[in-house]
Parts: sequence; structure tokens; C-alpha cells
Amino acid sequence: MLLDLRSLRVKDLLQLEASIVSELRNRGLVRTNNKPLGDIAEQVVLRARGGSLAPNSTKSHDITDPRGRRLQVKAMGKRSAGRSGRFSPFRSFDFDAAIFLVFGAEEFDLVLAREVSGNEIETVARYSPHTNGRQPTLRQVEGLGTDVTAEMGSAYDALDD
Repeated sequence: MLLDLRSLRVKDLLQLEASIVSELRNRGLVRTNNKPLGDIAEQVVLRARGGSLAPNSTKSHDITDPRGRRLQVKAMGKRSAGRSGRFSPFRSFDFDAAIFLVFGAEEFDLVLAREVSGNEIETVARYSPHTNGRQPTLRQVEGLGTDVTAEMGSAYDALDD
């Protein structure tokens, strides 16, 4: 079901976004009132790998899997910036692996998922004083780690079950 959003006022669009985030919270898929993509990505990885979510604002990781591995989750909606788009910064590398999820800009299909070690990220992403961290680009991430797109795609599809 798609809505024609062009006829809605800005106020209506903002209310719709708030209602959508509220419903995603009610379903237990997001934990904050921020843009929901990051929280949805965490739920995808949690569904795929199991374990537990770290408390909100935990600095170094988002999920602890059943084996005790600490996973950092980063998500991006593919936008006009294309492959030069940057993920949110890494300010700590006290995790075992990062899982990057890239969603299509319009349809929000999962188009790429990579599992990458912290060492690989530190090697390719240079430090930025402006963000006080390392922000890898999509181009950099595409060539790192292991492709886990099929695994994460199955978990993403299962969120609606």
C-alpha cells in the first residue's frame, strides 16, 4: 500500500512520520524517536544473529550475540551521494565486528550487507576531527569483510511476520 504524499501538507507529513515511528515503537522495532532506519537495522541484525540489544547510547556496540561477540550496526539509505555517502562515525572500536546495512533510497529494499572487523575499518577510514571519529564511505565498505546480504535480507523480510 503506497500513499500519495504529494497532496499532504508539511504538518501532515510530520504527523505521519511521528505516527509511523510510534507504531514501529509499539511493534518493538525501534527504541527511540530518532529516524527509524538505525533502529530497524539493529532489529534486522538481532533477528539474524540472536542475542540481546545493548542499552541505548552504549558507546561501543549495539548487540551482543549468543557467543558474546559485540556487534556494531551501521545503516544507510542509499541516496544521491551514491557510493561516496558516509556512514555515521566510529568513535570507539571496542567491538568484535560491524555489520553495515544499505537500504535502497525509494523502496527501502536491503541492497547490501557486509560484516567487517574493526581493524579493517580503522585501516580504510581516516580520522576526521570534525566528527571526532572515522566515517567509512559506502565505496570503502563494499570491498571489506564478508557479504551477509542474504542472511540479513531474510531477517529483514521476517520483521513483518
